[in-house]
Amino acid sequence: GNAFCRGRGQSNSELAILSNEHGSYRYTEFLTGLGKLIELKDCQPDKVYLGGLDVCGEDGQFTYCWHDDIMQAVFHIATLMPTKDVDKHRCDKKRHLGNDFVSIVYNDSGEDFKLGTIKGQFNFVHVIITPLDYECNLVSLQCRKDMEGLVDTSVAKIVSDRNLPFVARQMALHANMASQVHHSRSNPTDIYPSKWIARLRHIKRLRQRIREEAPYSK
Repeated sequence: GNAFCRGRGQSNSELAILSNEHGSYRYTEFLTGLGKLIELKDCQPDKVYLGGLDVCGEDGQFTYCWHDDIMQAVFHIATLMPTKDVDKHRCDKKRHLGNDFVSIVYNDSGEDFKLGTIKGQFNFVHVIITPLDYECNLVSLQCRKDMEGLVDTSVAKIVSDRNLPFVARQMALHANMASQVHHSRSNPTDIYPSKWIARLRHIKRLRQRIREEAPYSK
Protein backbone atom coordinates (compact mmCIF):
# COMPACT_ATOMS: atom_id res chain seq x y z
CA GLY A 1 0.00 0.00 0.00
CA ASN A 2 0.98 3.60 -0.24
CA ALA A 3 0.15 6.84 1.51
CA PHE A 4 0.36 10.43 0.38
CA CYS A 5 -1.06 13.78 1.39
CA ARG A 6 -2.87 16.37 -0.66
CA GLY A 7 -2.46 19.96 0.47
CA ARG A 8 -4.61 23.02 -0.11
CA GLY A 9 -4.86 24.41 -3.62
CA GLN A 10 -3.50 21.32 -5.36
CA SER A 11 -6.75 20.76 -7.32
CA ASN A 12 -6.21 17.12 -8.22
CA SER A 13 -2.78 17.80 -9.70
CA GLU A 14 -0.74 14.61 -9.74
CA LEU A 15 2.53 16.53 -10.03
CA ALA A 16 1.72 18.86 -7.12
CA ILE A 17 0.67 15.95 -4.88
CA LEU A 18 3.78 13.90 -5.66
CA SER A 19 5.96 16.96 -5.05
CA ASN A 20 4.87 17.25 -1.41
CA GLU A 21 7.78 16.81 0.97
CA HIS A 22 5.76 17.02 4.19
CA GLY A 23 2.23 17.35 5.49
CA SER A 24 0.43 18.81 8.47
CA TYR A 25 1.17 17.88 12.08
CA ARG A 26 -1.91 15.63 12.13
CA TYR A 27 -0.73 13.90 8.95
CA THR A 28 2.64 13.24 10.57
CA GLU A 29 0.97 11.86 13.68
CA PHE A 30 -1.15 9.60 11.46
CA LEU A 31 1.98 8.19 9.80
CA THR A 32 3.57 7.34 13.14
CA GLY A 33 0.56 5.21 14.01
CA LEU A 34 0.56 3.26 10.75
CA GLY A 35 3.46 1.07 11.79
CA LYS A 36 7.06 0.99 12.92
CA LEU A 37 9.52 3.45 11.42
CA ILE A 38 12.36 1.50 9.79
CA GLU A 39 15.60 2.66 8.21
CA LEU A 40 15.87 1.15 4.76
CA LYS A 41 19.65 0.79 4.76
CA ASP A 42 19.43 -1.53 7.77
CA CYS A 43 16.95 -3.89 6.08
CA GLN A 44 17.84 -7.10 4.30
CA PRO A 45 15.39 -7.48 1.39
CA ASP A 46 15.53 -11.28 1.64
CA LYS A 47 14.29 -11.07 5.24
CA VAL A 48 12.08 -7.98 5.25
CA TYR A 49 9.55 -7.37 2.47
CA LEU A 50 10.10 -3.80 1.25
CA GLY A 51 7.72 -3.59 -1.70
CA GLY A 52 10.53 -2.75 -4.10
CA LEU A 53 12.00 0.11 -2.06
CA ASP A 54 15.71 0.67 -2.61
CA VAL A 55 17.98 0.25 0.43
CA CYS A 56 20.75 2.51 -0.88
CA GLY A 57 18.87 5.81 -0.57
CA GLU A 58 17.23 6.04 -3.99
CA ASP A 59 13.77 5.94 -2.37
CA GLY A 60 14.66 7.81 0.80
CA GLN A 61 15.97 6.77 4.19
CA PHE A 62 12.86 5.59 6.01
CA THR A 63 9.46 4.01 5.65
CA TYR A 64 6.80 2.51 7.91
CA CYS A 65 6.21 -1.21 8.25
CA TRP A 66 3.50 -3.14 10.10
CA HIS A 67 2.96 -6.82 10.77
CA ASP A 68 0.96 -9.25 12.85
CA ASP A 69 1.25 -13.04 13.17
CA ILE A 70 0.32 -13.78 9.55
CA MET A 71 0.66 -10.59 7.56
CA GLN A 72 3.14 -7.82 6.82
CA ALA A 73 2.59 -4.48 5.11
CA VAL A 74 5.13 -1.95 3.99
CA PHE A 75 3.95 1.55 3.09
CA HIS A 76 5.22 3.61 0.18
CA ILE A 77 5.11 7.05 1.81
CA ALA A 78 5.35 9.73 -0.88
CA THR A 79 6.48 12.44 1.53
CA LEU A 80 9.34 10.24 2.78
CA MET A 81 10.65 9.72 -0.74
CA PRO A 82 13.08 12.31 -2.14
CA THR A 83 11.71 14.99 -4.45
CA LYS A 84 14.48 15.23 -7.05
CA ASP A 85 15.05 18.29 -9.22
CA VAL A 86 16.15 16.07 -12.11
CA ASP A 87 12.92 14.05 -11.88
CA LYS A 88 10.49 16.78 -12.92
CA HIS A 89 7.56 14.39 -13.41
CA ARG A 90 8.19 12.52 -10.12
CA CYS A 91 8.52 9.21 -11.95
CA ASP A 92 10.67 7.74 -9.16
CA LYS A 93 7.80 8.15 -6.71
CA LYS A 94 5.13 7.18 -9.20
CA ARG A 95 6.74 3.85 -10.10
CA HIS A 96 5.91 2.72 -6.57
CA LEU A 97 2.62 4.55 -6.00
CA GLY A 98 1.23 3.74 -9.44
CA ASN A 99 1.72 0.00 -9.01
CA ASP A 100 0.00 -0.47 -5.65
CA PHE A 101 -3.49 -1.94 -5.46
CA VAL A 102 -4.57 0.36 -2.60
CA SER A 103 -3.71 3.94 -1.73
CA ILE A 104 -4.34 5.82 1.50
CA VAL A 105 -4.99 9.45 0.64
CA TYR A 106 -4.75 12.05 3.41
CA ASN A 107 -6.85 14.79 1.82
CA ASP A 108 -6.11 18.09 3.56
CA SER A 109 -7.12 20.21 0.55
CA GLY A 110 -10.71 21.09 1.39
CA GLU A 111 -11.75 19.69 -2.00
CA ASP A 112 -12.91 16.27 -3.20
CA PHE A 113 -10.25 13.83 -4.33
CA LYS A 114 -10.93 12.20 -7.71
CA LEU A 115 -10.13 8.58 -8.40
CA GLY A 116 -7.45 8.38 -11.08
CA THR A 117 -5.62 11.56 -10.09
CA ILE A 118 -2.56 9.45 -9.38
CA LYS A 119 -2.42 7.45 -12.58
CA GLY A 120 -1.41 3.81 -12.51
CA GLN A 121 -2.38 0.42 -13.84
CA PHE A 122 -3.18 -1.14 -10.46
CA ASN A 123 -4.72 1.67 -8.39
CA PHE A 124 -7.94 -0.21 -7.63
CA VAL A 125 -9.03 1.34 -4.31
CA HIS A 126 -8.43 4.58 -2.41
CA VAL A 127 -8.94 4.94 1.34
CA ILE A 128 -9.70 8.65 1.65
CA ILE A 129 -9.01 10.45 4.93
CA THR A 130 -10.55 13.91 5.31
CA PRO A 131 -9.48 15.64 8.54
CA LEU A 132 -12.31 17.43 10.37
CA ASP A 133 -12.54 19.66 13.43
CA TYR A 134 -12.36 18.39 17.02
CA GLU A 135 -9.63 15.82 16.21
CA CYS A 136 -11.99 13.75 14.04
CA ASN A 137 -11.73 12.47 10.49
CA LEU A 138 -14.05 11.22 7.77
CA VAL A 139 -12.77 7.95 6.28
CA SER A 140 -14.34 6.72 3.05
CA LEU A 141 -13.57 4.42 0.13
CA GLN A 142 -13.34 4.98 -3.61
CA CYS A 143 -12.83 2.16 -6.10
CA ARG A 144 -12.79 1.49 -9.81
CA LYS A 145 -16.08 0.42 -11.37
CA ASP A 146 -14.84 -3.12 -11.95
CA MET A 147 -14.22 -3.43 -8.18
CA GLU A 148 -17.67 -2.28 -7.02
CA GLY A 149 -18.91 -5.80 -6.29
CA LEU A 150 -15.97 -6.46 -3.97
CA VAL A 151 -15.67 -3.18 -2.09
CA ASP A 152 -18.49 -1.42 -0.24
CA THR A 153 -17.99 2.26 -1.05
CA SER A 154 -21.11 3.23 0.89
CA VAL A 155 -19.23 2.70 4.16
CA ALA A 156 -17.97 5.94 5.69
CA LYS A 157 -16.71 6.35 9.24
CA ILE A 158 -16.08 9.25 11.59
CA VAL A 159 -12.87 8.34 13.40
CA SER A 160 -10.79 10.13 16.02
CA ASP A 161 -7.16 11.05 15.34
CA ARG A 162 -6.15 8.46 17.92
CA ASN A 163 -7.91 5.56 16.17
CA LEU A 164 -7.34 6.77 12.62
CA PRO A 165 -4.15 4.76 11.83
CA PHE A 166 -5.74 1.49 12.96
CA VAL A 167 -8.99 2.02 11.04
CA ALA A 168 -7.30 3.24 7.84
CA ARG A 169 -4.78 0.38 7.92
CA GLN A 170 -7.51 -2.24 8.40
CA MET A 171 -9.60 -0.77 5.59
CA ALA A 172 -6.54 -0.76 3.33
CA LEU A 173 -5.68 -4.38 4.17
CA HIS A 174 -9.24 -5.53 3.47
CA ALA A 175 -9.31 -3.55 0.24
CA ASN A 176 -5.98 -5.07 -0.76
CA MET A 177 -7.35 -8.58 -0.22
CA ALA A 178 -10.35 -7.74 -2.42
CA SER A 179 -7.99 -6.29 -5.03
CA GLN A 180 -5.96 -9.49 -5.08
CA VAL A 181 -9.13 -11.49 -5.71
CA HIS A 182 -10.14 -9.11 -8.49
CA HIS A 183 -6.68 -9.20 -10.07
CA SER A 184 -6.54 -13.00 -9.98
CA ARG A 185 -9.90 -13.20 -11.81
CA SER A 186 -8.56 -11.26 -14.76
CA ASN A 187 -5.12 -12.93 -14.58
CA PRO A 188 -5.70 -16.69 -14.11
CA THR A 189 -1.96 -17.38 -14.17
CA ASP A 190 -1.50 -15.37 -10.96
CA ILE A 191 -1.72 -17.77 -8.03
CA TYR A 192 -4.43 -17.02 -5.51
CA PRO A 193 -5.19 -17.66 -2.64
CA SER A 194 -2.18 -16.29 -0.82
CA LYS A 195 0.51 -18.44 0.72
CA TRP A 196 -0.85 -18.26 4.25
CA ILE A 197 -4.30 -19.43 3.14
CA ALA A 198 -2.73 -22.34 1.25
CA ARG A 199 -0.70 -23.18 4.35
CA LEU A 200 -3.83 -23.11 6.53
CA ARG A 201 -5.56 -25.52 4.16
CA HIS A 202 -2.55 -27.84 4.29
CA ILE A 203 -2.63 -27.81 8.12
CA LYS A 204 -6.34 -28.65 8.11
CA ARG A 205 -5.78 -31.57 5.73
CA LEU A 206 -2.92 -32.82 7.90
CA ARG A 207 -5.03 -32.58 11.05
CA GLN A 208 -7.85 -34.51 9.40
CA ARG A 209 -5.45 -37.24 8.31
CA ILE A 210 -4.03 -37.55 11.84
CA ARG A 211 -7.54 -37.85 13.26
CA GLU A 212 -8.36 -40.61 10.78
CA GLU A 213 -5.20 -42.51 11.61
CA ALA A 214 -5.47 -42.04 15.40
CA PRO A 215 -7.76 -45.08 16.09
CA TYR A 216 -5.16 -47.36 14.56
CA SER A 217 -2.16 -46.02 16.45
CA LYS A 218 -0.93 -47.62 19.64
